[in-house]
Amino acid sequence: MKYTSRSMRRRGDGDTWEITLSHKDPMTGELVRTYHYVTARTEKQAAKARDELILELERKGMASVTQITVREFLDAFLEHKESSKVIEPATMRDYRHSVKLICKYLDVEQLSEVNIPAVSKMMANMTADGYAPKSVAKPFRLLKQALNWALAQDLIVKNPCNFCKPPKRVKTPINALTRTDRSRMLDLARRAQPAPLGIAIELALTTGMRRGEICALKWSDLNENSTITVNHALGNGEGGFYLKAPKTESSRRTIPLTSHTYNLLCAVRTDALRNAHEFGFYGRDAYILGTQETNSRPYNPTQLGKDFAAFCKMNGFNCTFHDLRHTFATMMIANGCDVRTVASYLGHSSVSMTLDIYADVDPDAKKAAVDKVLESFDVESSFLDGFIDWQVPADQGPEENALVFTAQQLRAMLAEAERREAENARL
Repeated sequence: MKYTSRSMRRRGDGDTWEITLSHKDPMTGELVRTYHYVTARTEKQAAKARDELILELERKGMASVTQITVREFLDAFLEHKESSKVIEPATMRDYRHSVKLICKYLDVEQLSEVNIPAVSKMMANMTADGYAPKSVAKPFRLLKQALNWALAQDLIVKNPCNFCKPPKRVKTPINALTRTDRSRMLDLARRAQPAPLGIAIELALTTGMRRGEICALKWSDLNENSTITVNHALGNGEGGFYLKAPKTESSRRTIPLTSHTYNLLCAVRTDALRNAHEFGFYGRDAYILGTQETNSRPYNPTQLGKDFAAFCKMNGFNCTFHDLRHTFATMMIANGCDVRTVASYLGHSSVSMTLDIYADVDPDAKKAAVDKVLESFDVESSFLDGFIDWQVPADQGPEENALVFTAQQLRAMLAEAERREAENARL
């Protein structure tokens, strides 16, 4: 923030001088004049005091002059982000929720008062109120981004968030259904078909698609070669759900369908066409799970989540709809499917993302890997069996249970090792 001196004059016959400065308001672009007072006996001393005042004001930033509040500043920041036309409405909705949390927990009113202790206290209070580390980090990251913008606008001279650290993120355990539960769920879903919920469950369990992607599927996405293409998703903005591009470019993908899923969708489409001829209301490119009239309406993702929660409660399942995506991924990896293929199914931007999320979720696979370890060595694992004495002295309790070697056994083990070493040397 640059200040320009406009005038300096003595007030009356005393030692008070009025200093007029001007600066450009970065929020509005308007030229703003401010009036200040210094005490000096001579004009030279007054000019020195004026220069020191300008340096002090520039050091503090414009926020100290305008007295802009945190709420006013964050609203202006959101308006700036929205006007850029590069932020999804769903993202803006999350931003506004984060701004509410910031204003609730940041225990200062003026932007100029936002400092390191205030930011640290905000995160500590959120944690104390039960917010998860991920939920604390989101408002913090938005505040950091906003203050960097304030820094660029000369509103502040230092971003306190650069010196604060959010709570360490705890990796949420993956809740994937067991083979028994996923088989039972698929069986129940097929009994409920052709109801949209039943079809949605089968699609999630057999393709790993996201909820918003499933609800956005249209009949034009179903291909003749038993595949389905993810071209859109439903995002949740301020005015409700809207059709948007998939989450990332890699999320735009074509997924092979099982024969049952493909035949099911073809049968539902045929039934829709038959109703069209009978009632004359069929939309040429209706949503697969939505209404089938000309102006087709999709299956609301929020409603799908509620319907699925009721389904789980009625049938004894403990999972969310998104857990079906986790179930698909862990199922494929546990069955030996190539990780790159799984990443392609899920629409992940990189294989490392798939590995980071799902590589550690199948304990049975780890146990099975022990056999692979033994198969990798041409060494007998039982050559010490004859030397191990599993007898526990009578005066030794269970908690002291340990392997016991006699001196004779140790000598025999050493001799065996020397014999093997000599034999290897001759070879």
